[in-house]
Amino acid sequence: MLDLLLIPAALMLALALRAVRQGDHRLHGHLMTAAITIVALRVILHPRPLHPAHLLLWVGTLVVAGATLLLGRAALGWREGRHARAALARIHRASGALTLIGLVLTTFIWLLRHRQ
Repeated sequence: MLDLLLIPAALMLALALRAVRQGDHRLHGHLMTAAITIVALRVILHPRPLHPAHLLLWVGTLVVAGATLLLGRAALGWREGRHARAALARIHRASGALTLIGLVLTTFIWLLRHRQ
């Protein structure tokens, strides 16, 4: 039943990607932070202890997502003229793609796991 928490996270992810395409980078950051928080809560609220492989996948994905958020914050600083390193936006974009791929794979593994 808690897997239903992944639906609002996916919706926020879609809205965040739409916001960045429209140029609203702050809204993108807020929505991505909320989506990652919901996914982290889903992992924390799991009623039974997680299999170590699943826990490792989720923690790894959330660590990469957190690093992407920090890179996004620095990239936003560059966009707003508060930071001089233009490469941060490209690094953030590449890290975001890696995070998205990792999240999709981890979610598929999570949903296809053997139920006990």
